[in-house]
Amino acid sequence: MKQLKTFLLLLAFSYGLMLYLALLQTAPGQPLQFHADAPVWLSLQAVLSLWLSRKLDAVLWAKDATASLLQRYSQSFGLSLLIFVGLMTGLQLLIDITIGQALLLQQYLRVSLMYLLVHSLIAGADLLWQALKRQQQQQLELMQAQQHNQQYKLQLLQQQLDPHFLFNNLNVLSVLIHKSPDQAEQFLDHFADIYRYQLQQGSKTMVSLADELTFAQHYMALLAQRFPASFQLQITIEPQQQTNYQLVPCCLQLLLENAVKHNSASAEQPLVIQIELQHNQLIVRHPLRPKTFAQPGTGIGLTNLSERCLALFGKPIAVLQNDEFIVKVPLQHSV
Repeated sequence: MKQLKTFLLLLAFSYGLMLYLALLQTAPGQPLQFHADAPVWLSLQAVLSLWLSRKLDAVLWAKDATASLLQRYSQSFGLSLLIFVGLMTGLQLLIDITIGQALLLQQYLRVSLMYLLVHSLIAGADLLWQALKRQQQQQLELMQAQQHNQQYKLQLLQQQLDPHFLFNNLNVLSVLIHKSPDQAEQFLDHFADIYRYQLQQGSKTMVSLADELTFAQHYMALLAQRFPASFQLQITIEPQQQTNYQLVPCCLQLLLENAVKHNSASAEQPLVIQIELQHNQLIVRHPLRPKTFAQPGTGIGLTNLSERCLALFGKPIAVLQNDEFIVKVPLQHSV
């Protein structure tokens, strides 16, 4: 229905344009030279122009989602203009050769200019309208991201003051103080690093991948004291790669907490959590071992993380479940 409405609008535009041109070319007192089939052919050309510009725009946007609206508009319009004018002028040349028409350079220049005008009026206006709509959508998403950011700051404060997390780790610290002062000091260093990171980085929009991975190691060091040899972290990302990317803050804290909360693990069967880099995405995976009596998760944390990634990078997280639980987090190259 939408396509039919678009075609009818193009047909009405073509009839109006051809009638206007006929009136311009008709001298006073002369009969109107108007060919009724001309607007139909012009409409078909306009449909091709519109389809070509939208198709190229979608392809270019898929390849480079970070381009500005001006860059995207210029690339889509310029490339579709060259293809459309070249295609239609070439088709006209082929028809003239077939029927034995004389080939005049001036004539084909006029034909090319006519197709340039058609494409500019149809595709140019459509791409401009689409660009304005995208700008409005981006502004809306930015407002939503700011709202989510405020909600997330509140969640971070709640996590920072989580009595269960605090109580469990202080208990471990109390035991270590009497058992091994050296281990207690090391445990306290990791504990302080976690809270310092949350206070310093939690309010930022993006943080470096290197900082997130360092935080993950401190977090796992605390778990090693509470659950000896039950959880293992494997990071297969080269140090030089870690500084090349950014992501939303405290992302790994959420994913590690989910892994510990919902999966069973022991020293005999440790849960191995792997972190790797694939196609500009951070991959966090571990075997799926649901706890027998675990309470079902609400999914609020993953939903919030996905919405933040969508607002900042234009891509949500991807969650896959089979024998493994896999989360793919979009990254951005550091400037």
